[in-house]
Amino acid sequence: MNILAFSNQHTSSIAALYAHYVEHTAITFDVVAPTPQQMGNKLVGLTNAGYPVLVAQNKDKTVCGFAYASAYRPKPAYQHTCEVTIYVTPDAHGQGIGTMLMQSLIETLCQNPHFHLAIAMIADEAQASIHLHKKFGFETVGHLDEVGHKNEKWHGVTIMQRKLDAL
Repeated sequence: MNILAFSNQHTSSIAALYAHYVEHTAITFDVVAPTPQQMGNKLVGLTNAGYPVLVAQNKDKTVCGFAYASAYRPKPAYQHTCEVTIYVTPDAHGQGIGTMLMQSLIETLCQNPHFHLAIAMIADEAQASIHLHKKFGFETVGHLDEVGHKNEKWHGVTIMQRKLDAL
């Protein structure tokens, strides 16, 4: 397994991976999957803004997951806080890919003195993601009950954070 910096060649695979979660789960509150072009624009925009975007690729160069940091909020005082996002293909769950992606993402963020705090907003359905974040030092700091409505049901979000001083 290789963890690589995002490049445009990964866009279609990432868009397809993410579309699965949009269409079949409430792990993301998107209700329409972005097109590959929309996903590419988003990820290129993040890298251009100085945020890390990482891709997990197996030995056959198949994308198995991705992770990135993005702006937490648009106001200038929030510029040192980022929000982290991670997705792994369903058939690769339990293989350590999420751990490798999160390790690389946190290391990258900790090496950049611009970033001070990482936030994760995790849908309640994503219990594996909550456990992964805890493994990397994120602490639960709040819960928003019934803030998203998807698939004919209300869903909450767990708010987690960690300082980016060291791994």
